[in-house]
Amino acid sequence: MVALDGNSKLSRDSQFDFFMELKMLKPLLAIQGHVDDLSPLDFLTLMAMPEDSSFFSSGNFRACVLVSIIETLRGFVDIYGGYNSFPEIFMPMSTLLLELTKQENMPNSLKEKIRGVQVFIEEKTHEHHHMLRQPLQLRKQKPVPIKLFNPKFEEKDYDPDRERAEQRKLKKLIKQEAKGAARELRKDNYFLFDVKKRDKAMQEEERAEKYGKARAFLQEQEHAFKSGQLGKGRKRR
Repeated sequence: MVALDGNSKLSRDSQFDFFMELKMLKPLLAIQGHVDDLSPLDFLTLMAMPEDSSFFSSGNFRACVLVSIIETLRGFVDIYGGYNSFPEIFMPMSTLLLELTKQENMPNSLKEKIRGVQVFIEEKTHEHHHMLRQPLQLRKQKPVPIKLFNPKFEEKDYDPDRERAEQRKLKKLIKQEAKGAARELRKDNYFLFDVKKRDKAMQEEERAEKYGKARAFLQEQEHAFKSGQLGKGRKRR
């Protein structure tokens, strides 16, 4: 943000404004004049310069500082590209970089560097996060049926005559067994009926096949007789 001029909308209304320190920053790195050189900074040479040197207020110095910052930022993008919180950390910086490329006095070579990092951040965000991260969803579970407490009825004969109650119980069992036997007999009858039906179908198929062969043979004989190859149509020697 220190590289933006005061007329930038982002400098006035930014998502970084919750940092009180950033509200007080001045555009110290905003390039106002023409830039001749974008060579890397020589920190030993800078440390040897006096504090009131005019180089520190020149556009070349500001542009070189921005180059160093952009290259450092690209290194951080490479390092933290696999983090789940990558979009939340670097996408606001991508917005700042896009705003930097719109500055009037920004050199074209520096704009290309800034635009390259900005595109790199967007590609990383789309490749590793927007495609892999999915919204949280409730785990799909089968509905659990409500537990029912159905009463169990016990069939009990309260007849005081135990012998008569036992006879009644035996008759009931015989009746149930008879129903079960009749059910099994019906199943057997259905099975035998299906077997007979399949056998009959196979016999009819074999009979139709034999009839077709005999009919074809007779048609061949008739054709041979009419064409003179068999019977009276044959010439005598």
